[in-house]
Amino acid sequence: MNTHSTAAAADRPPLSRRTLLGFGFGSLGTGIFSTTPGVLLLYFLTDTLAVPAALAGVAVFLPKAWDVIADPIMGFISDRTQSRHGRRRPYLLAGALAMMVTYVFLFTVPVFASPISSFWYVMVLFTLSATAYTVFAIPYVAMPAEMSENSDERGRIVSYRMAFAMAGAIVGSAAAPWLVQAFGGGRHGYAMMSLVIGAVCAAAMLSAFFASRGVPLNAWAASDAGLLRQLLDTLGNGRFRALAVVYLVQILGIGTLVAAAPYYTSHVIGRGEGLVGGLFLVMMGMATLCVPLWNVLALHIGKKPSYFLAIALLTAAMLGLWWIPPAETTVLYLAMAVIGLGFGAQQVLPFAMLTDVIHADPAGAGREGVTTGFWVAGEKLGLALGPLVAGLLLQVCGFREGSGAGVAQSPEAVIGIRLAFSLVPAALLLASAYLLTRVRGGDAPSTPAAVSAL
Repeated sequence: MNTHSTAAAADRPPLSRRTLLGFGFGSLGTGIFSTTPGVLLLYFLTDTLAVPAALAGVAVFLPKAWDVIADPIMGFISDRTQSRHGRRRPYLLAGALAMMVTYVFLFTVPVFASPISSFWYVMVLFTLSATAYTVFAIPYVAMPAEMSENSDERGRIVSYRMAFAMAGAIVGSAAAPWLVQAFGGGRHGYAMMSLVIGAVCAAAMLSAFFASRGVPLNAWAASDAGLLRQLLDTLGNGRFRALAVVYLVQILGIGTLVAAAPYYTSHVIGRGEGLVGGLFLVMMGMATLCVPLWNVLALHIGKKPSYFLAIALLTAAMLGLWWIPPAETTVLYLAMAVIGLGFGAQQVLPFAMLTDVIHADPAGAGREGVTTGFWVAGEKLGLALGPLVAGLLLQVCGFREGSGAGVAQSPEAVIGIRLAFSLVPAALLLASAYLLTRVRGGDAPSTPAAVSAL
């Protein structure tokens, strides 16, 4: 256990609900950005910009792969920043403003003579947008570990934050496709959607900057070790490494399903972006409602057992997607609701376990940003690998890029879409369950006092 606790920190009153709400509201913006490209960008590239599926997967993957390098570096920088606004908060402001501009231009693509030019444009803009997200997200995700010495209060901070992240996921995965359709679809529909969603995203992220003003943070000194030493030490933390791999594999499974969803509704069911919005409204809405319930369950039976239960629900529902007939949209909605139930746990339990890992690391004080940078890099890598896996699978199965549901697909391509939407994600979730057995800690319930405080 770290020895950086102080009497002042121990006597600090609990954070107000207003602060928790304002700080957590910033995750509405991160939820939007994390979700929208995963749901729409691959489909936008193939079915609107006519970019080949494999190449489109590369355009979504490489900018996020860059974050594997950028995220720990950003964490290292924020650990060492000194300013009148604190070492993390200035980046919340800069990242929020840069995110809005780059997000709008990401979906506002000029008309090029060749789909290859569209590929390069989107990949460059997505790289800039992902970097802006890094500037905001790494300091933001690192802050809860500094906002309280109490493990259960840190769990509540994360619960607020992840509840808003789920709301952002609803906006990104459900409202964004509806807006595309409402604005007439095509290039114009995506451009107008990006203006509306980008403004909402920036406003939410700015809320975290203003709400955290005046909040006393643990004044841990930055580690004296250099960046490379801290990177190696963080990777050498077996407990952190095991938890991060579990989360990466799970995000990969979810990312593959999410990327395949527009293709499933268009080319298997014969509907467009509107049905995608409905499916993800059910999934993300259920996840948002269930975040507090998973937090209560974790306090009673432990974080790790609760996590296993969530994985079981996710896997069972994903397997069920394979056998649902295309005409049975009601059953499809029910399956997505069960996925949302499990997904709600995935958005709170691993993050709560991460704060415990940081506090249990004897050398962790002063490098929370680097640790968080690795964590968020893994999350982004999983979200990027999902569309890449889906794109490569579609390409191998003979998918024809063009104009959405109007393009006839071969039976092999339809099978590829269904695999990406069900069996492949289910297999990845099963793998994550095995990997979770290797993570130490999180098995015991909280103290009776912590449970009664709810």
